[in-house]
Amino acid sequence: MGSGRDKRKKKNPKAPGQGAAKTAEKTAKNQGKKSRRAAQRLEGDEDDIDALLEQFKLADARNKTAVIEKDVPPPSPRVNASFVAYETQRSKEVVLYGGEHMDSNDKARVYGDLYRYDVARNTWSRLRIPGGPKPRSAHQAVVHRHYMWVFGGELTSPNMEKFHHFRDLWRLDLQSNVWEEMKIKGGPSARSGHRMAVWRGHLVLFGGFYDTGAELRYYNDLWLFDTEHMEWQQVASDAGAGPSPRSACQLCVYGQKLFLYGGYTRKADEDDPEIERAKVHADMWCFDFSAMRWEKIKRAGMAPGPRASFAMVPHKKRAVLFGGVSDQDAGREGELIVSEFYNEAYSFAFETQRWFPLQIRAKKTQGAQGDGGTEEGVAAAPVPAGATVVQHEGDVAFKAARRIQAHFRGYITRKAYVAYRVGGVVSELLYSPASYGVDPGSRNTPKPRARINAAMAVIGNDLWLYGGAHGTTKRAKRHAAGKHARSVCDLRSAARRRRDRGGGPQGHGA
Repeated sequence: MGSGRDKRKKKNPKAPGQGAAKTAEKTAKNQGKKSRRAAQRLEGDEDDIDALLEQFKLADARNKTAVIEKDVPPPSPRVNASFVAYETQRSKEVVLYGGEHMDSNDKARVYGDLYRYDVARNTWSRLRIPGGPKPRSAHQAVVHRHYMWVFGGELTSPNMEKFHHFRDLWRLDLQSNVWEEMKIKGGPSARSGHRMAVWRGHLVLFGGFYDTGAELRYYNDLWLFDTEHMEWQQVASDAGAGPSPRSACQLCVYGQKLFLYGGYTRKADEDDPEIERAKVHADMWCFDFSAMRWEKIKRAGMAPGPRASFAMVPHKKRAVLFGGVSDQDAGREGELIVSEFYNEAYSFAFETQRWFPLQIRAKKTQGAQGDGGTEEGVAAAPVPAGATVVQHEGDVAFKAARRIQAHFRGYITRKAYVAYRVGGVVSELLYSPASYGVDPGSRNTPKPRARINAAMAVIGNDLWLYGGAHGTTKRAKRHAAGKHARSVCDLRSAARRRRDRGGGPQGHGA
């Protein structure tokens, strides 16, 4: 009888695919419940990091297909985003990912959006790709072959009371626009404010910080990731033989050497451990990949002063540095920090290991202007030794000489001016956006505003600057600039978050 019952036909057999549809409906219903629960948790506590992460996970699960929006407006103003060059035979692009922004209500917003900027067409494209990393800022990204590699970073709650550090490694295929998480054993710990570069098929990672709220740690570890064999290797070094722990420094690779400059640390006072002091570094180091050891580089030429959160990129035989900040504790107990923001540009020659300031001048060739305003340019041109230079108090170079004189005590204005103009032969390197046709001697020659945590990338001989923040006493200005457009938003300072975290009043630890 049992087998007879098994052979009976069901009165209402299921239609093909009905089971799968029911499963999908049930899954969507469960995701809706999870999303509502996460939203309710955020209503009760908008600084609930776990609820934020759950919301991002559910939102990504609903996004099933990749969408590419072309000719979109430029990205919104932001800071601590990654901004990397990607050049092929067919195109020259800059890829922007992530970052953060403070709105007018002092609420932090962390981005996970992805943009590609076509240099030749002067257009932005926005890519909505499922299965990618969660929103983050203060991460690092580099390009090797046709992949963009992303490591680490942080997610901040809206009120900047809680934060989550990432230790995941991702790569984006820039040909197929597909994200892939590289689940590799070992590797660096979770961190923000670290720096990355590329050396012979290896990702190079140094430093950064990790903050739990109760504990703050800075790192000085050096890691290599083999992109062919997919494995991490920590580079061992003798204790005290390399740079001290820090974040907000910069790295550049030239040949078999890795150059490191500047950075930020916050540590306990020697006399009173309960008081933390800011330390902005001015030292430079070189790591020799052949010998696998660090060597400290002596200051030579007209070097920048101590600074952190500046931008620096390699171009041929030199590195170009722009912006940054220097913090000084003004109060007895470290309760007051005075910050000086910079809009200076410097060049470091890898082979001679000397620093030179970059002279500001305009590009004379006429060019198109975008919706956001004019273009402004920075370039350095050599001046023959012994050349006579006419000085005018309104000249940009004359004002630069005064700044140099103030920084390098002992120079008279004329000597500082000549040193500024003749300090070394610097190859043509253009800063974009540029204001074509502006007289280089004009006092109205445009120049990027002082800023921190901006991003730079080089394509050909063009140096591109994007984003950053400029702080005043109680406010911070956020910048977003493309080659033919510039957008500036005035926002309030994020001082509360970083003062307690050891990153400085403007987030200098990133």
